[in-house]
Amino acid sequence: MPKVDESAWDLESGLINDVDGYISNPRFGVKEEYAQAVVAQTGGSTALMFLIDIVDEDGELLGSQGYSVGSGWETDDDGSLIAHPTRKNVVESSMYGRFQKRVLKELGVPMADYGLPTEASTWEGLGFHWMQEEHKTVGPRADGSTVATSLMPTEFLGKLSKKGAKKEVKKQTKKQANDIVEKLVTMAQSMDKKDFQRAALNIPGVIDDPELMEQVIDGTDDGFWATHQE
Repeated sequence: MPKVDESAWDLESGLINDVDGYISNPRFGVKEEYAQAVVAQTGGSTALMFLIDIVDEDGELLGSQGYSVGSGWETDDDGSLIAHPTRKNVVESSMYGRFQKRVLKELGVPMADYGLPTEASTWEGLGFHWMQEEHKTVGPRADGSTVATSLMPTEFLGKLSKKGAKKEVKKQTKKQANDIVEKLVTMAQSMDKKDFQRAALNIPGVIDDPELMEQVIDGTDDGFWATHQE
């Protein structure tokens, strides 16, 4: 009897991960399972979420994801916008706040060109590379864990045009990548190898680019530091 491939018994999470996808049908609303967890933890706080579908260039659904907005926010009947009685900005500790920070601050996407964070339509058609990342949950999960995973953007791909799959890639994204490389070159020429590698891995954008990160941590003569010495 031939030997069975033991990898056939491995299990998968079933979550989409490490994919290119575009935001579709963005809206604000409630996911029942999350709402129950929030009520159990806080005794009745609002459990509003920013909800999105993620599709490929042909519009085929890859998956869906939700990000908690934070307490006190309310939405209109169709979930197109949110408002808060005492503040105008989303708190950075909420998952929607972390999502905004990742896109605006770390990926450098000029979100003001697309609209307001309180309007769901702002995100329609924006494309990203997505990865599952761990984060703390609101209260313990059924298994007692306080850690869950959420799909987070790691690279900006541009926006799908209304005419189909053609991407409108922002020039700022390519410029940002070039700026990172130029900064790394300057660092490599003024620092020793170990200090360079430590500093480079703290630069936003480096760890989001697997090829660049591999070059940075390569300590051989073919690595980034060695090949950029004067």
